[in-house]
Amino acid sequence: MNNPAIAIRVALPGDHDLVTSILVAAYAKLDDGSYDRGRLTDALPLMSSANPRLLASGTYFVAMSDGEPAGCGGWTLEAPGTGAVEPGTGHIRHFATHPDHLRKGVAQALLQRCLDDARAAGVTRMKSQSTLPAQKFYASAGFSKVRDIEVAMGPAAVLPAVDMELRLD
Repeated sequence: MNNPAIAIRVALPGDHDLVTSILVAAYAKLDDGSYDRGRLTDALPLMSSANPRLLASGTYFVAMSDGEPAGCGGWTLEAPGTGAVEPGTGHIRHFATHPDHLRKGVAQALLQRCLDDARAAGVTRMKSQSTLPAQKFYASAGFSKVRDIEVAMGPAAVLPAVDMELRLD
């Protein structure tokens, strides 16, 4: 099979609609039986919109494959939800692969870009609040499960997730 070239670029605030379209398509596939349908229905509208802060961070990316939007994701020093910063620790943020581009290396390329950039910035430990379906992906990239957690998407929307981490040093 011929894999198309994957081009990764820094996302910009003007990419809001593009990133949101990837998130909407990708997160619709979370309904694979891993989550309670009601909880997922409450959370999807909150998690399927591009985060303006991430788009302006310089550490959030868009992946294109053969000119088509294929994925998005990034990293920050600030922890999701709290904004807390722990020296040497980075956090994977809002990763998604468009369903038309699954199993083509898009997520791996995005993750590698994040890890490389984080290492260059002095990060020695990368954390991820993985969705249940994505846990295998992160494990295959070397992340270890720390514990099961619940992530609040809003006051009434909480989803189970997996706190994972990877040593970069």
